[in-house]
Amino acid sequence: MNQDKDILVDFEETNSSDFSFQSFPTEQQSHEKQLKPSDNQDQSPNQGLNDVVDGLAKPSNWSIEYFQKFFDVDTDTVISRIKGSIYPKYGDNYFQTYIKSKPDLYGPFWICATLIITIAISGNVANYLQAAASHKYNWKYDFHAISSSATAIFFYAWFVPIIVWGYLKYQNDSEVLNLSMLELLCVYGYSLSIYIPISILWVVQIGFLQSTLVVLGALLSGYILLTSILPAFREPRTLPLIVLGGLHTLLALGLMLKFFHVPAMTGSTPIPTGIPIVPASNITQ
Repeated sequence: MNQDKDILVDFEETNSSDFSFQSFPTEQQSHEKQLKPSDNQDQSPNQGLNDVVDGLAKPSNWSIEYFQKFFDVDTDTVISRIKGSIYPKYGDNYFQTYIKSKPDLYGPFWICATLIITIAISGNVANYLQAAASHKYNWKYDFHAISSSATAIFFYAWFVPIIVWGYLKYQNDSEVLNLSMLELLCVYGYSLSIYIPISILWVVQIGFLQSTLVVLGALLSGYILLTSILPAFREPRTLPLIVLGGLHTLLALGLMLKFFHVPAMTGSTPIPTGIPIVPASNITQ
């Protein structure tokens, strides 16, 4: 027999807002949210790597890595600086126009190396012409010309700027132009470029021409050198002008006298033209 049973269902009172529609993120949106860094995480994925790189010590001032950037210069810049040193413009500051804040050692190094080779070869050619004019048959190539010219040129172009830089550091005047050691090396190196063509012309055995070339080279190269460096000295600048200009002139004069000087004519009796010249090795006793 079936009996009717009453089933009571207890419904709790709920807020009507619980039945409102809610939006749930899709699977793709959930995945993207997981990949997105939180606010308390690093915003840049490379931040840790950058911190490591920033923490590395900078290369030493005497390391190869430090000087490597001073040899990274394009050909147009080197040619422009050479032209500016050979044909200086009146009233123009060579350092301010070509070198300031961008010194290089590539140009000065190869200028010095080229000048050494040019002087050695041209000096031997001049020596041969002198020997041929005096009827000397025992002429030999002077290999010491390379070492002699290298000592003079590299000492002047590389050690004199260091001495000048040391004096400027000792002076320590903030009101004058501040030149670094590399900027001084760059200016001194490019100032010697004019002596490369002059050393070739010194082969011509004419005393007046050789002396004129000495004066011309010293004036042109000395002008760009002094106008670039003198502003770094405090007033009065008379003594630096005399010392630096004198050293520059002595270099040109010394190179000419050492390797190309025309010997003075002596008062010895000339050899008669009718008597043949016989080498001493062919004379038998």
